[in-house]
Amino acid sequence: MNWFDSHCHLNSFLKKGTLDHVLTNADSENVSKLTAVGTSREDWPVYQELSKKFNKKIFYSVGLHPCYVDEKFEEEISLLNDFLISNYKPVAVGEIGLDYFHLPKNETQACELIEFQKAAFSQQLYIAKEYNLPVIIHSRGAFNDALNILDKADVDWKKVIFHCFSESKIEMRQLNERGARGSFTGILTYKKNDHLREAIIHQGIENIILETDCPYLSPETKRGLENEPGNLPIIGYYLARFIGCEIEKIAEWSYVNAMNFYDI
Repeated sequence: MNWFDSHCHLNSFLKKGTLDHVLTNADSENVSKLTAVGTSREDWPVYQELSKKFNKKIFYSVGLHPCYVDEKFEEEISLLNDFLISNYKPVAVGEIGLDYFHLPKNETQACELIEFQKAAFSQQLYIAKEYNLPVIIHSRGAFNDALNILDKADVDWKKVIFHCFSESKIEMRQLNERGARGSFTGILTYKKNDHLREAIIHQGIENIILETDCPYLSPETKRGLENEPGNLPIIGYYLARFIGCEIEKIAEWSYVNAMNFYDI
């Protein structure tokens, strides 16, 4: 039984010197593949090097996260090409999208930043289409705007995933009708999140993709502790108990779906 952590952030572990320990923990829990998801020029080369060092175990993506978008976003995005034409190419563009939760309180500044985010999002969708890569979407407080931009970009919806899906089955239906899907983190295990459990059932358990989004969003039994890829099976076991399914099926579906999404 193998697991694929489809979305994690490893740079903080590397900086603290704990990455080897974290990867050993992942191995002990049969988390055999990881996608280290890029957010800015700071971690793109780090994750590319990790993909070289841990070939066929760690894969990586590149993208300018909306929280790192500012008036210089075009300069940042121009650097993506170096990775997309390299010998060690990313498996996706992301995480990209919109984040209205972390906007400045000043209304004028917030509106300006939203426009920068929308422009950066659109440009990176164009790049993903050019290189025929899937896209990892970050959408916080901005689902409808993100959906509209994706519609206008005329993307291949089968190559779209809304990571850390946090909406309801209504929004999940909108994604699924287009051919996209959501991936789920440890917040699926939180008691208050009945709407997420409804959404994952609506999508269909056979279509699941799981992620830790570590070092954030530890599952319920690990709340208050730093999250890591080795915690992924906790989400799987929770889901198996919730729907009354064999854990082997959860592992298989989530692993195969992640492999197919990233075309590995």
